Amino acid sequence: MNISKHFAPMVAALTLAGATLAHAGGHDGNPAANARQAHMKLYAFNLDMIGAMAKGEVGYDAEAAEATAKNLVALAMMHQDAYWAPGTSTAELGNETKALPSIWEDGSRFGDIGIELIEAASELAAAAGEGQDSLRGAIRGVGGACSACHRDYRQR
Repeated sequence: MNISKHFAPMVAALTLAGATLAHAGGHDGNPAANARQAHMKLYAFNLDMIGAMAKGEVGYDAEAAEATAKNLVALAMMHQDAYWAPGTSTAELGNETKALPSIWEDGSRFGDIGIELIEAASELAAAAGEGQDSLRGAIRGVGGACSACHRDYRQR
């Protein structure tokens, strides 16, 4: 499947939404950190929706689950280098960000975890419409990638 063909309109919309959210913060701050935080809010919004379905907190809806999982794929696949610019960690920006300097150190697994997230989100998108049990099993991979990154590269 040519993912870029199917997700290009969604990626364009998410890019605009991310830029709008970053600007709507009402504080100057660092543009890269603002964009990064907006992107994370979009992840959280979609994960909350699909996670509630997986847990049975809301009724399972195959179409909504599949659409939400595709949003996660689109978010994970967006070119993000500009948000993760060197000089935008807690060491330089203090409390304006939670990104630890270890992201940019030699030997960092940060990029590998990003690839793992793309793969896990793609598996989730393939399984999300196949029933709540399928959704529940596939969402674990996304949670694992998110947890790995937050554990090692995000200030608590």
